[in-house]
Amino acid sequence: MLVRRIIMSIQEMPEYSSPYRWVMAAITGVIMTTSFISLTSFGVSAPAMAAAMHVSVQSLSAAGIDAFSVGLFIAFFLGHGGIFDTRIRLGVLVAQLFLIVPQILIPILMPITQSLVLLIVFRFLQGLMIMMIALFSLQLAGWFRSSQRGISLAAMLGAITLGGAVGGVITGDLASMGWRVVYFITAAIMIAGAVVYFVFARDASSHAEGIKKSKAEHRKHKLWSYPMTWIMGIVQIPNNWTLFTIGGFLPIYAYHLGYKPEETGNVMFIWGLMGFAAAVLGALLGDYWAKRDNTHRNFVNARLGVISLANVFIIVGALMILYIAPISYPLLLLSALVVACTMATPPNYWASPCNIFPVATMGAGAFAIGVISNSVSAIGPVVSSIIIHTVGWNGVFWVMVGLAAVGLGVNYLASQTRLPIEIEGEADSSASCAAGLSH
Repeated sequence: MLVRRIIMSIQEMPEYSSPYRWVMAAITGVIMTTSFISLTSFGVSAPAMAAAMHVSVQSLSAAGIDAFSVGLFIAFFLGHGGIFDTRIRLGVLVAQLFLIVPQILIPILMPITQSLVLLIVFRFLQGLMIMMIALFSLQLAGWFRSSQRGISLAAMLGAITLGGAVGGVITGDLASMGWRVVYFITAAIMIAGAVVYFVFARDASSHAEGIKKSKAEHRKHKLWSYPMTWIMGIVQIPNNWTLFTIGGFLPIYAYHLGYKPEETGNVMFIWGLMGFAAAVLGALLGDYWAKRDNTHRNFVNARLGVISLANVFIIVGALMILYIAPISYPLLLLSALVVACTMATPPNYWASPCNIFPVATMGAGAFAIGVISNSVSAIGPVVSSIIIHTVGWNGVFWVMVGLAAVGLGVNYLASQTRLPIEIEGEADSSASCAAGLSH
């Protein structure tokens, strides 16, 4: 159907011109990097940890990866009601406690208890830290105008794979010191990242006041009644499925091909660095396309265009991993580089809620689409584990291809669906966080 186009007024917030906005972008990138060390450090440490617990590597890996992935999904329920909209630092503190406390307790308790159940609990708690994505998306929206919002999120979201890269290298290079020492070292790094954030992070006061005012004046609407809420939730599913399946299972796949921990760590490092680069380049491209037209609709469609391009890279990269990566180690590295280009999606995806939802429901809207998109984080690795045991690795990578292909159609549907902010007639509101697009 035809989409009604609404022209926005240009509203500059004081923080949009503050040099400190770049400090905020860097700070969120630092804490996300140190946090996502947990994404790959577990997989690379799995053989040594399994030996200490007297269980098979396969059982330990499946339990830890699946529990972490379920936590990634449940995390977005924690802020769905907008509880952290004006309490972002509190939300980050909660997320960091979920992450760091288990990172310290795992090397202490696992050799003693040898309990997979306890490991599942700890890894589930660590997965909850991903709620920081929605929190930082909201926090940085107060510091950056829409034409810079993609690049502002690039460091934070690119840090997902960058943290994975750091985790893979640290765990691989320090493997000779023992997995328990490695866990304590990585916990110390996570604590350092948290300290940097809480010392230097600030909320944009104008944005916080705008949220409070909008909440007081806003008419009650159910987020789930809007088709765009559901469609945008589905848009990121191919990326999330690929990201967390690759992050958890690529080390296992490398071991399956016969490579050592050091070589596996290098694969994850290359994957992580390329993911960070793809996030930055994808964000710049999305910001560039967003400047073509001064409307919410164009802003969202510009982001969807980059996401579609990332889906093509998923298709090509998954097929490369399956069919040419087993030939040689350099080809495995090349395949990891290509599939890492899926990271062009997150900065564009999480830059969009401010142009999809009215200010009063922006935070709740971000958590709502996160609940849907991260549902595959809960079931993806579980399904992948089952596929590996039944169909084999072929099935794992063909599922990625299929989801990315379907995603292209979903992106087109999203580009034609009316936005909640249009429906509620708030596109001209001076409080809109999406103002300043053309600057």
